[in-house]
Amino acid sequence: GQGVYEVPAPAALHRGKMEIVKSMHNIGIHGDGFRILFSYLNGGLVSYVYGGVEMIKAIPKPNFWRAPTDNDCGNLMPMRYGQWKLASMYLNHKDPQGGYRIPKLEVLEDSAVITYTYYMPSIPSAECSLAYRVYGDGTVETTLSYDPVKELGDMPEFGVMFKFDADYDNVAWYGMGPEETYVDRCLGAKLGIYKNKVADNMAEYLVPQECGNKVGVRWASVTDRKGRGMLFTGDKMEFSALPYTPHEIENAMHPFELPEVHYTVVRVSAKQMGVAGDDSWGSKTHPEYLLNTDGRMEFTFSFKGV
Repeated sequence: GQGVYEVPAPAALHRGKMEIVKSMHNIGIHGDGFRILFSYLNGGLVSYVYGGVEMIKAIPKPNFWRAPTDNDCGNLMPMRYGQWKLASMYLNHKDPQGGYRIPKLEVLEDSAVITYTYYMPSIPSAECSLAYRVYGDGTVETTLSYDPVKELGDMPEFGVMFKFDADYDNVAWYGMGPEETYVDRCLGAKLGIYKNKVADNMAEYLVPQECGNKVGVRWASVTDRKGRGMLFTGDKMEFSALPYTPHEIENAMHPFELPEVHYTVVRVSAKQMGVAGDDSWGSKTHPEYLLNTDGRMEFTFSFKGV
């Protein structure tokens, strides 16, 4: 039925011709049924037009933060991990010391790769990079990379955040479900194909907090009532589609304080730290459910209009 897709063939099989247009401030990539615009000036993917419709409402950005849960607040996670919230909100392609790194463009036989480097406002300072490999059918293979800075330790989440029109209010996914799952909270879930509404993923907690995550996801989509939207594919990634950003959820102490819904906020991640369910007054997430920052971190997934 609607919202159920064949998993795309391997990247090498994405066929189609592309035209690459370079200007002073942008790189445009045009192909069969899609137009993509990457901005030097604004530091990211500013437009993805598929089937004549603009799909994205904001530049996708690396994300390292989740709205703290009751358990997080009990073990002072916001205080211990606060640099990662700053890194998510204020990372920039411009170097605070002056100047900025121009995104790198590589034109390959079957694709074009644009790579952005972002500076993170942490102490000590750190960088991450986001690479977009565009294929001729409009598939964009996305890779987030980070070389861990020892002093910063692990982060609550390692992924990318997108904003779409709130009309994309249908979610479908092939992964663990039907309820929300986390690395340390998925024993009650089954692998399957599920669908719900974006609003259904907001758990009705007294204090709004992180919710709606899905682990072991092979593909997921957000679509409007006509079935148009975006399809994400990856290798057992984590995924969530909510009406708010983690920061908006965190700012509300009661559900009535949540803002009006303007977007569908999608977060695709390699992993989110566990929710630490032992108790809510001090127990920390077990080490095996934290993100491993011992070596270079890389996370790859793809997205494509449908």
